[in-house]
Amino acid sequence: MTLLAGLLLLPGAARAQEDYNFSVAGLGSIGGSLDADPGSDLGNTGYQLNVGLVTETRTMVGVRLGRLGLDASEPFGSLTGADLTYLTIGGEYRFDEAWYDSGIYIALGGYRLEGTAPNGKDGSERSVGLAVGITGEFKVNRRLGVLCEISGHYVDFDEAQVFGMAHGGVAFHF
Repeated sequence: MTLLAGLLLLPGAARAQEDYNFSVAGLGSIGGSLDADPGSDLGNTGYQLNVGLVTETRTMVGVRLGRLGLDASEPFGSLTGADLTYLTIGGEYRFDEAWYDSGIYIALGGYRLEGTAPNGKDGSERSVGLAVGITGEFKVNRRLGVLCEISGHYVDFDEAQVFGMAHGGVAFHF
């Protein structure tokens, strides 16, 4: 009897979940460091790839892989040809608004700052960091949306510690 009741309730429970289990997004980025001297230009460009797994209704685990060029107009601290690469993993909670979904996330990640030191040698460094962000997704249909994010990153590098970015692109759900 319990098995029969469970089977009858299963379609209702499945409907209460999200319309998708996985999300993949490709985003263009603009941003930079807020405390580099010189190099505190927020007009640097890059990209970010997002992969998300729905864990519960309105909750997901997200992985973000990104790269941001940091020497658009001047050296980045003491480095030339600087780039920031990161891979983060964290939790995201989404809120269902009338015509879009908003969300907040917090993530831990590995960060790599690459560039050439003034003496011509490799000035790269790696560190663990923290990312926080807000998201907004404007649904085109059940499987496609336009995704926007604003994120802040704290990483303990010699050249800079605080980074800010804005991202925009397309999200696919399946």
